[in-house]
Amino acid sequence: MINIFKNLSLVILIITCFYLGLWQLDRAEDKLAIQSDFESQITENYININSLISEPTRYKKIYADGSFIEPYFLLDNIVYKRKAGYHVISPFLINSKVLLVNRGWVDNYSRQKYPIINTPKGDIRINGYVKYPMQLLELSSDNITLQEPYITQNININQISKILKKEIYPFIINLNVNNKFSYIHIEEKNENNHLKHYMYAGQWFLFTIIGMFFLIILNRKKNGEN
Repeated sequence: MINIFKNLSLVILIITCFYLGLWQLDRAEDKLAIQSDFESQITENYININSLISEPTRYKKIYADGSFIEPYFLLDNIVYKRKAGYHVISPFLINSKVLLVNRGWVDNYSRQKYPIINTPKGDIRINGYVKYPMQLLELSSDNITLQEPYITQNININQISKILKKEIYPFIINLNVNNKFSYIHIEEKNENNHLKHYMYAGQWFLFTIIGMFFLIILNRKKNGEN
């Protein structure tokens, strides 16, 4: 009975390690795709958001004319130089449709006193690059605070659309670093980000092989005793 339990435990461990290795390979492929999108857009010119005929790729350079509206949203748990803070997400009205704009990082001074965010007034032209919201695991279907300032753990397009009562583009724009309406710009490092995932995958596959080795030894020992 003990040997059956040991065998079952090893088999579960082997399968788990193998699938974790495959997951890390998928992560590496995702990072390679992101890096490819980034490199393909470096030399491209900015295009007007109104000229888009389909959803743009990540890092597509875009400019838009419109005006910032309230309320803004604070994307929580963004770390910069070992300090916790927020990304400021401001709605930008283009005709009757809203574009969510990431204006950069601000310090989280305290949970009792939120940062004061100024909303620029008047007609404005902004430029930046396209990002798609990262979908995180949500423990609740409602991850945005119910009153201003709106604090969120995840940019949920549908939830924000309900709050604003307006249609929203399915992507966001990260303002350029030299834009006067931006806060602190956190530089993205895309180069060779995929390599660590190949390393992690190799580690999980090594654990898989080690688990298989112990399984073989255990069963040989059992057969020898019989």
